[in-house]
Amino acid sequence: MHSRDSISSKCKIHKISEVSKEKLSAFYKKLYPERYKSLTENWNWWYRVNKDFAEPIILSLDDKVIGQAAFLVNNLIVSNKKIPAIWFQDYAVLPEFMGAGLGKLLTKEWMKVCPNQMAMCSPYSLRVLKKFGWIDNFETKRLVRPINYFKFVPFANKLNLNLFNSALRFFLKKRYAENDNIKPYNLSENFKVISESFNLKKMPENNNDYAIINRDESWLNWRLMECPYKKDIYFFEYQNSFSIVHIYSVKNIKRLNILYTYSTDNFEETKIYKLITNWAINNDIDFVWAISKRKDLKNIFPRVYYRPLRFASWSSDSSIFNVLKKGFLDLQGIDSDIESGFYVE
Repeated sequence: MHSRDSISSKCKIHKISEVSKEKLSAFYKKLYPERYKSLTENWNWWYRVNKDFAEPIILSLDDKVIGQAAFLVNNLIVSNKKIPAIWFQDYAVLPEFMGAGLGKLLTKEWMKVCPNQMAMCSPYSLRVLKKFGWIDNFETKRLVRPINYFKFVPFANKLNLNLFNSALRFFLKKRYAENDNIKPYNLSENFKVISESFNLKKMPENNNDYAIINRDESWLNWRLMECPYKKDIYFFEYQNSFSIVHIYSVKNIKRLNILYTYSTDNFEETKIYKLITNWAINNDIDFVWAISKRKDLKNIFPRVYYRPLRFASWSSDSSIFNVLKKGFLDLQGIDSDIESGFYVE
């Protein structure tokens, strides 16, 4: 057994590609039980591993993986200039090694990779990052519209509540009824439509006040066409507004995650959120999920279910840092690893 004081000096740092699949899987299974299979098989997609850029960091002790500091590369637009940046994600140490300074060790290595950095944080990771001068921001919210409420009440699953569910869904149908109807299109079969509209999308206003994620064609291809779960990714279209969504079932709950919404003109995008919710209610979806800092969605997503996300950032350039710490103008579910907007096991 190692004393906690000696652990950090005995640890070794590796690139993720230098670690065997079996060792990574054993680590992921303990830390990320709901998606360890996906991470084991697809870490190069999750972390957007690029042969021309640094790889995620793995920490080992006695030939066993005990920690990780992963990231993905994403350019940003700050003050109308493109800058390199990384999203920190899947930052963890095995519970039995916490308190030994390994979080700080990993963070120091992380911060050498790129001068501009962001993360969606857990309370633990935020405490560590703030010791290194990171600034947090809680403006962006996780939004949920439950449809089948009783699936989320533990004791209700043991009862036959179909009548109550039907009554609630009937009420929601009336509340969200729309004269216009839309339907989802499979992304893989219609990628050209998304690709063409994507090149015409309107950029958010106030570019100098906030950082914007540079979602270019390379980003689109990686995030969607290389996605291991693209068969479950669809898009809705309404009057030149588009929403890319992930529809799937897990643990007997059917989810619709709104990953990314954009428009090719000045049409008000709130309408497409309501149309998607209407479609979900009529197609046995149990809940709709999204990420946004928009303030005009409260009639679609009940405020009681809003949850602030812990966004944190740091930059070695003070002018960039002053912009980054305000958060992003249009952070959405497709960005980073925000609460697994993509598939979980």
